[in-house]
Amino acid sequence: MRAYFRPFVHAVPLQPAMMLVLLLGLVLPVQGQTTDQDQSKPLMYFPERVPEGKWWKSVGFTAVAPPVEITEALQVRWPAFDYNTLYGIPHGFALEGRAAVQVLQNRFSGGLRWASCAGPVSFSLGYDLYYWFGFLKLAGFDSKAHGWEGTPHVSIGYRFGDVAATLKVEGLMEYSFTSYQADLEVSTNSRTFAGAAFTFTLEQPFWKDQYLTLGFRGMYTKFYWETWSLFPTFDRYLFYPEIIVGFIL
Repeated sequence: MRAYFRPFVHAVPLQPAMMLVLLLGLVLPVQGQTTDQDQSKPLMYFPERVPEGKWWKSVGFTAVAPPVEITEALQVRWPAFDYNTLYGIPHGFALEGRAAVQVLQNRFSGGLRWASCAGPVSFSLGYDLYYWFGFLKLAGFDSKAHGWEGTPHVSIGYRFGDVAATLKVEGLMEYSFTSYQADLEVSTNSRTFAGAAFTFTLEQPFWKDQYLTLGFRGMYTKFYWETWSLFPTFDRYLFYPEIIVGFIL
């Protein structure tokens, strides 16, 4: 059984509606014709095959709004720097890598996906393994934690001209969680189904040859790693909305 207490919440107030306005404001009307060059542009979420030996990558940020049951107020934590990479290997497979960095708490992942298509519809199957860690020394609290998570996932995508739309569904697995409060250690080790996530993204031209990723991810889960320092006492599923913005390099 976990023991919890609530330290200082380092968050920035922001209404969820403002997050939606921010996302919509970033969607710029882009005119253009679809060409073979457009079709070959690197796309990070769209489930197409990565050419063998090619390395695709993007940088951006994500912002999550924890539920009020945890924060006791409508808040969005500081955005996380987000780095994604794909490396093409034979037979439609690609290696995946991702880093979410907030300095005091960070998460890194590696995985494998297989992509194919059926007519105009593209799809992929994959699995990612995550390791996260965080630490907080503030107002007399000396806390740190780390854990392992996994996400089997399936994606389906369709192109609308030079805009690529993708729907991704993930199963959220919590393999381990270890937290420290000074000299007190609390650990759990289990392959627990923690919830599910649904992500919708649009990838489109932004400026000259630069492509932009805009997305919304909804997580329905018992635990989300960025909220470890809040030490939530809820053993039930809660909803976590997330905004995704990325610039494809």
